[in-house]
Amino acid sequence: MTDSPADALRQQAREWGESLLAAPPWDSVADRVTLLLVDPPAGLDDAPMPSSVGMWLTIDAPSARSLPNEYRTPLTSDQPLHERHRATATAPAVALSILTDDGLHRLLQGLSTASIEARWQARHAEVVSDRLRRADQFSLRAGMLPAEAPERVLRTAWLDLVTAARGLDVAPDAPAAALAALGEVTASVCRIACALEGGVYPPVAYLRAAARETRVGRRLNAWLDDFAPAAGGDEAAIRRVLGSRDQAIEEVRAVIAEPFRDRPWLRTPEAFTLRAPR
Repeated sequence: MTDSPADALRQQAREWGESLLAAPPWDSVADRVTLLLVDPPAGLDDAPMPSSVGMWLTIDAPSARSLPNEYRTPLTSDQPLHERHRATATAPAVALSILTDDGLHRLLQGLSTASIEARWQARHAEVVSDRLRRADQFSLRAGMLPAEAPERVLRTAWLDLVTAARGLDVAPDAPAAALAALGEVTASVCRIACALEGGVYPPVAYLRAAARETRVGRRLNAWLDDFAPAAGGDEAAIRRVLGSRDQAIEEVRAVIAEPFRDRPWLRTPEAFTLRAPR
């Protein structure tokens, strides 16, 4: 059986990672390093193919002190590094993020968009090298959501959805002007869909693929499928998007209401968004 393009890409990425750890400066600390392939994510069969793969390399702070100064200084000061490696005849382009184990743990404890996405990535990462079995710890940390997390994540995405949905009104006269609103509505719906079922959501490139088979995603797939032609000026698609907007928003509200029915941010989001910060 011939490998799929995604399988071939992942294999190339694994081979690149093994070569990285066999060369200076990482060969001297290879047994202290965890190397994870996070992009493309594992377990998402219909994920789009990235132009470059994404990898995380983590190391404990004591071991980082033995690295050359260009790595030692930032890592021991808790400053992550990011490197871009160009594609070669045998390897893909790679975006390599380098940070300490403690730094990744702290990122995975947060509830910012970056942290929520990192939590999802940690759950869908593929191990390239992990002699100390830290990947299991990262995945466990990623799943330890604080009690307030579901409401905070869903509230933000819901308010973003309601606000962006109003922006669709410009689509009939200026489809290109509605592009931002179409994108934000799609992202908000997909974040809600993923968060309702898994507590977290992926980076924007994989939102649609991850949300497609969720409860909310199945309900709204046909509506969201009209967004691309609507952005291109397809009048029939624009009419369908606007004609189904209120129903789509109400379907999302109904699912969120199951755990959060009496919340003011869900009942009257327009009023809630006008509240002054506290």
